[in-house]
Amino acid sequence: MDDLHKPLGQQKAKSSGRRLGVPLLAVATCAMAALVGYLFIQERTSTKAVVAINETDPVETSAKKATRAPDTFDESAEDAERALNREGNGGALILKVPPDADQPAFKPKQKPKQVVSSFVPLPMLVEKSEFGPLPKTADSGMRPLDAYSMSAGAVGPNRVAIVVGGLGLSQSGTKSAIADLPAGVTLAFSPYGNSLNRWMQRAREDGHEVVLQLPMEPLGFPSISPGKRTLNSKAGIGENLQSLRWSLGRMTNYPIVMNYLGAGMASRKEVLKPILEEVRRRGLGWLDDGSVPTSKVIDVAEELKLPNATSSFVLDGVREASRIDSQLTTLSLLAKRRGYAIATASAFPESIARIKAWAKTANKNGILIVPVSNLLRDYER
Repeated sequence: MDDLHKPLGQQKAKSSGRRLGVPLLAVATCAMAALVGYLFIQERTSTKAVVAINETDPVETSAKKATRAPDTFDESAEDAERALNREGNGGALILKVPPDADQPAFKPKQKPKQVVSSFVPLPMLVEKSEFGPLPKTADSGMRPLDAYSMSAGAVGPNRVAIVVGGLGLSQSGTKSAIADLPAGVTLAFSPYGNSLNRWMQRAREDGHEVVLQLPMEPLGFPSISPGKRTLNSKAGIGENLQSLRWSLGRMTNYPIVMNYLGAGMASRKEVLKPILEEVRRRGLGWLDDGSVPTSKVIDVAEELKLPNATSSFVLDGVREASRIDSQLTTLSLLAKRRGYAIATASAFPESIARIKAWAKTANKNGILIVPVSNLLRDYER
């Protein structure tokens, strides 16, 4: 038992052969009282700080709230430190990259010279199919990951990638994400969206890297289902590959795919392996969105040498401005501690507004926002 947790007054004093004098006993008593008081104050202070980072501060006055600008973001490194060290951070913080994992390649592989515009697929990277133009690796070895990944446009430490998903489903939400979020933020599109190539063109013209989301079996499937062509553990290999190709053919010019849901199959390596083999064969990278704590997808990706990355947590698991702000603050601290960090979010109005506000001061706070391809672990870079 360490000294901090031993009952006060139970430690035996060394015998000196004579009784303690009254003045010495009084001094010891005062010192003991001071220690107890200090520990009590520290406990109260620490508890309040943890609450402040995860919940709305209960002592914040309505006048203070009224004067706070809705498009600003205040980051406290001290509060973020406490939040990062708090187990689970309210159930949202899921660190899934082991400490000894290979560091990601911070620079994309040099791009080939573009022979067409940034939003028209390179002919050598297209396979015609019944599902539309599918990505493929060129005979030269060039991959869609090489051709379509975006550059960060700057060099610096503390790199952060944020991937905002669900685009293409709502016209207003998609338009807002493309227009309001800085170019460094990566945009992920659902295969169920409308006019995907048109939105992809807009996004890439504005400097955004784009990702394709793959609907995967959630818990409760098929009663609960993202939609048709959902990859699932109840289908055979051939059926899942057909569904995968259907999704891949829904748009072009994306270097990476990521899961959408997937808790019902993400722990089954035998189901995941043929899907990830197809993704690797087509020259794409994989992003685990961080929503399934038990996911084995990255384990399989590592075995297959499939370029991959993992989101540390979801920013908007709770759709409240104060909670999203807390997650963004924690994201910044994680990047400063580890050198890089990835988080995901959905294109909700609250999420877009808070990410936009955070991004305005990110550089001033020592954070460099980069496309997610810059943080892949890629064996060919």
